[in-house]
Amino acid sequence: MKNSDFITGKVPITKEEVRAISIMKLDLVNSKRFIDVGAGTGSVTVEAAYNYPNLDVISIERHDDALDLVHQNVEKFGLKNVEVIKGYAPVEIDGQVDAIFLGGTGNNLSEILIWSKEKLADGGRLVANFIIVETFNETLKLLREYGFKNIDVSVLNVSKLEKLGRGEYFKPLNPIYIISCEKGVDEDDK
Repeated sequence: MKNSDFITGKVPITKEEVRAISIMKLDLVNSKRFIDVGAGTGSVTVEAAYNYPNLDVISIERHDDALDLVHQNVEKFGLKNVEVIKGYAPVEIDGQVDAIFLGGTGNNLSEILIWSKEKLADGGRLVANFIIVETFNETLKLLREYGFKNIDVSVLNVSKLEKLGRGEYFKPLNPIYIISCEKGVDEDDK
C-alpha cells in the first residue's frame, strides 16, 4: 500500500518501503493473531489486516490523535478484523499471538519485550523498527538477554526522487533499523 492511501496527520507513519519489509519479516501467511504496538496512523495494522483477512489484528496506541487516525484508516478500508485498544503497552490481552510489531515503545522497552515474549506463541515473530540508534542498541541487547532466537538486523536506507531547481535528486529519508527475531521453544515445554 502506498503512504498516500492512508489518512495521515502529524502522527508518524511507517513508510511504505519499511512497512513492506517489516510485514514480510513478520511472516503473517499462516498467522491467526497479530499485535501492532505503538500503531501511530495504523499503517501496519491496516496493511496486515487488509492483506490477511483471516488474521485477527490488535492495534495498541496511547495517543488520542493517533487513535483517531487508526480508527479512520480501519474504517476507510472497511476492516472487520481489527481491535483497537487505547493503552500504554504492555496491556492485558488474553491468549497468545503469532506475531508482534513494535513501532513505538514510549520509554517502556524492557517491559514491552518481556510482555512480548510472554504473549508470543513458541516460534512467534517479533519485528521492531527504530530511528534512534541508542534505542536500537538497547533493544538488541535486551532481546539477546531475554533469550529471543534467530535475531536478524537490517538497516534500511531509502531515498526518494525529488525536484531540485531544474533537475532532480534523491532526498534521503531517515535510516531505519529493523530487528526481527523469534520466541524460541521453552526448554520447560519439551
